[in-house]
Amino acid sequence: MLPINEFITMLDKKKKTTLTISILVIMSMLPGVLTDAWNLVSPAKSLDEFEPFKTSYLQGGDTKSSDISPDGKFIASSTGRTVNFWDVQSNDEFFGYHVMNDGSSSTVKDREPYRNIADIEFSAIGNYYLVCSNSNNFYDGGIEASHLTLYNMTHSKGVASKVFRTHQINGIFIEDTAISPDETTYVACTEITANPESCNITFWDIESGDVVNSIMSNNYMATSITFTPDGKSLVASFDNDINPDRIVFFDLESGDVFKTIEERPVADLQFSEDGEVLVAGSVYRSEIIIWNGTTYEEMHRLKGMDLSPDSTALSSDGKYVMGMDFRRLIVWDTDSTRKIVSSRSQKLDFVDAFRSGTFSDDGKYIVIALDAPWESKYITDPPTGTGMVFIYDFEGILDSYYD
Repeated sequence: MLPINEFITMLDKKKKTTLTISILVIMSMLPGVLTDAWNLVSPAKSLDEFEPFKTSYLQGGDTKSSDISPDGKFIASSTGRTVNFWDVQSNDEFFGYHVMNDGSSSTVKDREPYRNIADIEFSAIGNYYLVCSNSNNFYDGGIEASHLTLYNMTHSKGVASKVFRTHQINGIFIEDTAISPDETTYVACTEITANPESCNITFWDIESGDVVNSIMSNNYMATSITFTPDGKSLVASFDNDINPDRIVFFDLESGDVFKTIEERPVADLQFSEDGEVLVAGSVYRSEIIIWNGTTYEEMHRLKGMDLSPDSTALSSDGKYVMGMDFRRLIVWDTDSTRKIVSSRSQKLDFVDAFRSGTFSDDGKYIVIALDAPWESKYITDPPTGTGMVFIYDFEGILDSYYD
């Protein structure tokens, strides 16, 4: 027979266990509560807990777009009308422009005709990247126009990249572009009418530059476009004035619409590599939306941003999503919706504003473009502006979070 004190202790343990199980059951039944509990038990990491793997200056500040090549060797980013092209694997502490194999300078710092670079995107295979710039009424004489520049990656020949083709498109601001997964075509919305609402989506052949397809849609401004990973469909988000806002799925063989999601306009539509996850950041709301990439059923709406996200990025394996406005950066686990990283610019002495971000295709790194204060310890030789690119070891951040 148990002594009375041991019997009471055993009862206390059972009560605590029962209470804990009951709390977990209740939490699992309430949306978001279990996630909030996990965030309390295992709080998100802050960027100032880690040193960046590499940093680099940009020519000027106010970075709008950035992307990393599929092989992880190069980063393209923009400030104003300047496209900066970086060699990530340089042995220098501060990585810089690509250099030719013979050691001579091959600085890639191309200037687009317009100041507002809306999009920079590497192709999935990595032989090209596409840049879209829009006119600024104040600096560009009040004209409304867009310009596309397709760059050919030629670093295997000793040169980082070169202009392959350009398109001047008047009468429209292009919000987004896309390159097909097989690198045969690239696409943009090139014509719009307000009443009745219509949008003409144009497809160019990469090799010839000829228009090889077009889709006319009864929608207005395309805020984001992307191909499905199998290249058989195109997905576009539209910001309409008359028709409902919506995300539309087009079959590329027939041009027909096979799926429509009634949703306020979104930016940065992107699929995971296997097509199982689709994400986007809201244009007007401070949220990021995750859908099942096969059924298109909505899975999560991620909250926590101060403003609508300026940049949304999904890891290739679909496990993590990063969103940022100029004041806030968050990395979530897409399955559990736990916050892995959460930082505010005003609490970091090396960030004035977050601008854009992305994951490397292998998931090892995250790339963050930001504006830094002059007194930042990372600005050792102040350039003409304070735009910077930081590369963090994401695997190290994950190890630290899950330890």
